[in-house]
Amino acid sequence: MPTFSIIIATRNRPQLLRAALASVLSQTEPDREIIIVNDGSDSAHREAYARLLSEAAAGTTLRVFDLLPRPHGHGPSYALNYGVAQAIGDFVGFLDDDDTWTDDAHLERAGRVLLEAAHSRRPIDLYMTNQHAFLKGEPLPRTIWIEDLAAELRARGQVPAANGTFEVTADDLLAANGFCHLNCLIVARSLYERIDGMDEDIRWEGDRDLYYRLIDRAQRMVHHPATIARHNVPDAAVRQSVTTAASSLEKRLCQLRLLDKTVLFASHPAIRAHARRHKALTLKKIAEELARLRQWQTAAFYAREALATGPTLKWLAVTAYCQLRHLLPRRR
Repeated sequence: MPTFSIIIATRNRPQLLRAALASVLSQTEPDREIIIVNDGSDSAHREAYARLLSEAAAGTTLRVFDLLPRPHGHGPSYALNYGVAQAIGDFVGFLDDDDTWTDDAHLERAGRVLLEAAHSRRPIDLYMTNQHAFLKGEPLPRTIWIEDLAAELRARGQVPAANGTFEVTADDLLAANGFCHLNCLIVARSLYERIDGMDEDIRWEGDRDLYYRLIDRAQRMVHHPATIARHNVPDAAVRQSVTTAASSLEKRLCQLRLLDKTVLFASHPAIRAHARRHKALTLKKIAEELARLRQWQTAAFYAREALATGPTLKWLAVTAYCQLRHLLPRRR
């Protein structure tokens, strides 16, 4: 039985998958299997997929699963859950088909950390690393995920273990700038199954929803500050990306659903409080966007919701302004 099962979901992007798959095949850790879930790619791409996967299968444990075609696919959450359901490794990892792992020793290093923890009878069920973001081939300078976490921990006096990892809590992780991207997560398969995996009803930011539930239920979590992946931020002009396929307001509604879920069902008080704060921010962004569209009545509704969730004097004024603009007669 392999230690790692690496799942890559893909749809209509065989050329991008080639680089992603090559980066996993380059890993120095031999104790792993690779699972490709083809989410009903169009017939125009099938030959390219078949050729690529046939070449890659030689000399490695690669399994390919083709989902039944649907007009827009089953979605990443379903595809990843399907892949995990086929996995036999003790730990599962993920890679977007348009991204790459850049550190060939990533899995080998993680394997040593996880084995050491198991031998000490303090098993780890969530291992996290970092990645760099690129837009149109250029690196983004700002912090997006948890790149700043190690520096924050050191500033508080925490010293990494000899293997380079920091043991972290949910409070530590929530204090970071963002959340750990799927490319950088290694999850005990038992934990993934215990939380029922990805929420297949969330079509955008399902990885954030998964992250909140993982850090809520994990028994022991560690962060290794190594940068192990390159994430290619979707270009807003490219319509084939799931991230850019929905309108801005539809994305905000997905955020509200996952944040409401977290407020309702998270067991950790800090996670619930974090979700409430982010719900207020999301409601404010919805109100601002509706105001830009001059939909004053609906903007006033969401401004009131934002004010109730995260009251401030500024949002009291914004709410009053939107309500006033709604009540004023329209200019002819």
